[in-house]
Amino acid sequence: MTILWENTQLRSVWQASPGLADAYPGAMSHTPLMLSALAASAVPGLQVVSAQQLSLGQRNAALVHDVHGNACVVSLSSSDAEEEVVRERIRAAQALTEGLRSRLPFQVPRILGTLTVQGRTLSVSDYLPGQSPLAKNLTPELATAIGQALADIHQLPTTTLSDHHRPVASALDSLREAAGIVDRTAATGLLPQSLLRRWETACEDRALWQGEVTVIHGRMGLGRFLAGNNRILGVTGWRNFRVGDPALDMAWLSTPSSQSFSAAAITAYHSARNHADRWIMQRARFWAELDVAKWLLHGMDLGNDTITQDATDMLVALNDRVSGDLDQAITQTISLARHPLAQ
Repeated sequence: MTILWENTQLRSVWQASPGLADAYPGAMSHTPLMLSALAASAVPGLQVVSAQQLSLGQRNAALVHDVHGNACVVSLSSSDAEEEVVRERIRAAQALTEGLRSRLPFQVPRILGTLTVQGRTLSVSDYLPGQSPLAKNLTPELATAIGQALADIHQLPTTTLSDHHRPVASALDSLREAAGIVDRTAATGLLPQSLLRRWETACEDRALWQGEVTVIHGRMGLGRFLAGNNRILGVTGWRNFRVGDPALDMAWLSTPSSQSFSAAAITAYHSARNHADRWIMQRARFWAELDVAKWLLHGMDLGNDTITQDATDMLVALNDRVSGDLDQAITQTISLARHPLAQ
């Protein structure tokens, strides 16, 4: 339900409560009304006229509109884990400078203001237009727009990111990361031998790792895109924004869930970024397969038997699909054969 009130009422709530951010009980500050009042402190001059509750995982959040009709999202973390995510998101948004934004034909999150509330971070950010597309509804035009958007991100200048202390990984760093995941997974004793050989071969193929590092989103997937009228209007989820292997951003396009539109997106990507290295999609597939290994390691680190068993079953199934199939070797040209991650 949307909550509406006059500016004078909002001001009276705020003015009657000096030190509101520190004094108000946490439960009350989580309502859209109180989040909006706190936002007025985080963003000087913000005059809120409406607020609507949002569900954002472990964050308390509200969608608010100001007197000019502009919309923004006010969120407050409610756990230690979410607090760290929020701080990472803010640091990444600060690295998305106006200069970088001007090079992108779509919108990206912008932090308008922050406030510390009882040890938690409240942030006010732009509300981005559009909706996340569903794979089953994706048109060829939108798939092309996705490929173009990925190319736009990968062609941003890398120098600005180092100025904002974002992580920078070289091609050798990426190889070492992949090899480390393979070694840790092999050490569990749960990695089938033929799958281990497949992955070791990929790590040993130096040509596979000669690609140029670029600016990358870092947590890319279909749900990160906001679309409307067959156009990409915005891209969200930038907290891993950094310099690294662009194949990491392409990994999701190598999975079966993207099969219906990946060819159009990849073609558009190469058309927009024709200097992309020829092995980018082979590495993308490798990173996608290593996600299964990372899921296993995550389960073991947590001591979670359910996750560990699920990941083990996935590794066995993956091994069964790729064993003896040279057409699916990561170091060979990707064929039209059955995808190794297909169910």
